[in-house]
Amino acid sequence: MILGSFHIEHDSVHTHRDSYRKKDISVVSVRRPFLILTVMNSLGIASFCVAFADLLYPSELLALIGVSIATFISGLMIGQLKLLSRDLRGSELSDAIWGDYHHLNRVRRELVRAMRDANDEA
Repeated sequence: MILGSFHIEHDSVHTHRDSYRKKDISVVSVRRPFLILTVMNSLGIASFCVAFADLLYPSELLALIGVSIATFISGLMIGQLKLLSRDLRGSELSDAIWGDYHHLNRVRRELVRAMRDANDEA
């Protein structure tokens, strides 16, 4: 799942907001920006459950554990595809697409393959 759109053409890449020339893109990366926050949140909830397990009802424990697991999984799944070039360093335009981490990784590999093929043709 990708929030927005992403299309690769012969010499350019089009996202839902911007278009980039392939030859100007220097870095294509996919990151999990919320992973550390969700891990800390999940550990905090789990620590709360351990500390107050004697005071919580079983249904409350299950609910908190479920929230902890859901938070951790969401941090693993959310990803961000960044397209960076010399012209875009430090600007907001470099953040291209949000979506599922694994799907964005496939898109990144497809884009790198297309950029490599374009360089081989030149």
